[in-house]
Amino acid sequence: MNISSAIVYCQNTPEETQEELKGIQGCEVHLMDEDKRIIILSIEAENIEAEMHILNAISALPSVLEAHLHYSYSEEELEQARANISSEVSPILDDETPIEEVRYSGSVYNQMYKS
Repeated sequence: MNISSAIVYCQNTPEETQEELKGIQGCEVHLMDEDKRIIILSIEAENIEAEMHILNAISALPSVLEAHLHYSYSEEELEQARANISSEVSPILDDETPIEEVRYSGSVYNQMYKS
């Protein structure tokens, strides 16, 4: 399941665009700004392809100037990331240095790129 938010820039009034959006399954309007002519909506789809299909349908509406995804959550990507998480402890954290001797300088850059 994918859930995303999109910003839609309207050519006319947001109310007119909202009426057109009612014909597109999988999107829900959450906020409209009359002065800026924008709509914030969510898109819910089974996968990325279906999500992009909905976004393209929104973009093709006559009253829409442009539509952009702002945030996207993909359950499929989350599951892939979970499968790739290592249970190994970093050598930086798994040494025998007493805590009193640990120095923090506000950056891990020097630990990441040791010569």
